[in-house]
Amino acid sequence: MADGGASLSTAGHGGVDRFSALHDDLLRHIITLLPIRYAARTAVLASRWRYLWRSNRLVLIDTDISEPAHDAVVPRVLANHLGYFHAVFLYDCRLASLDRELPDWPRLLADKRTEKLVLAYRWLMDQPNLARPLPADILRCDSLQELTLHFWTFPSGVEVLLPHLRILTMARIVISDRDLECLIAACPVLKSLGLFVNSSKHARLCSQSLIGCTIVGLPRVEEFTVTMVDTPLLERFHLFQLLNGVEIRITRAPNLRVLGYLDTRVQKLQTGNSVIASDTMVRASTVVPSVNILGLTVNFGVFANMAIPNQLRAQRQSLHIEEGIFSSADKVTEIKDELQCLQFPRGISAVLQVSPEADTALRSEKAFNLTVDDPFDC
Repeated sequence: MADGGASLSTAGHGGVDRFSALHDDLLRHIITLLPIRYAARTAVLASRWRYLWRSNRLVLIDTDISEPAHDAVVPRVLANHLGYFHAVFLYDCRLASLDRELPDWPRLLADKRTEKLVLAYRWLMDQPNLARPLPADILRCDSLQELTLHFWTFPSGVEVLLPHLRILTMARIVISDRDLECLIAACPVLKSLGLFVNSSKHARLCSQSLIGCTIVGLPRVEEFTVTMVDTPLLERFHLFQLLNGVEIRITRAPNLRVLGYLDTRVQKLQTGNSVIASDTMVRASTVVPSVNILGLTVNFGVFANMAIPNQLRAQRQSLHIEEGIFSSADKVTEIKDELQCLQFPRGISAVLQVSPEADTALRSEKAFNLTVDDPFDC
């Protein structure tokens, strides 16, 4: 090639230019697989590659950018890229440099039709009280399909327009109960919702599209309430590391199939007007017939905890049980032996495991993956 691209594309192939035979769409796909520092360098190969890079949907992951270039490179790439944005993952979202170098960056993300967005700031991991105000324009990026927010203060009362959002994850977000409810309502095709140690005390789920919901950890509040008001498609509801009192209210979730981990020592489950606890009498109004994969956290020193499967009995396929405290390997073996002697209600086909508390990140990842049939199966 006259512009210098031939030396690379033909090297090692006896002078045959194999890249020129590839379709532009395939070359664009190849570019998206490269770290940003290498993807940008393809523009110097030849005029065709320069066009492909500039017109391609941008994939920017800031962890691919080494220091000390990070502060300058991120806003420059966002500002100079001519094509739309496919994915922008800012795990170290530095507002000072973004606001200084590219003041309109939130609006730019919306204008460039960003589909996947991560805005986090890892340095606030141990300082949640320093969460920064989330730019309101992010919530009007109507092209977003996946949104992950870590360590932000949610702007109260703003218009939210997220008509295509399918996956929403929020961690350590300062947000009111009302704003959380409005946010969920503004996502008409939301499939998966993850809430991780946020400030709200009540999660009110009213969604015609939601399939899976995962709640991990609680803020510093004495009680937390989840209400499934109207969730006709909800199949999975996961709870992990909820150390405080939790009340789960099920008003309408006819397809709820996976539920857990429940701990009746600190959690209360209400279906309709009936409250289910370890000593609840079995009645037609106190069962959740759709649930067939159940996770329980129990204290094996208090066998009354084992009554809960009665209240949730159905055509149970899997029952996962874990000891409510951290256990040694010897203790786990002892508990497994004890379980072999327990008589479970008819309809429970298996007790698969008793284990010490597993890695929360791994659990959350499996629970959030809707393609995993049984998220409790380790």
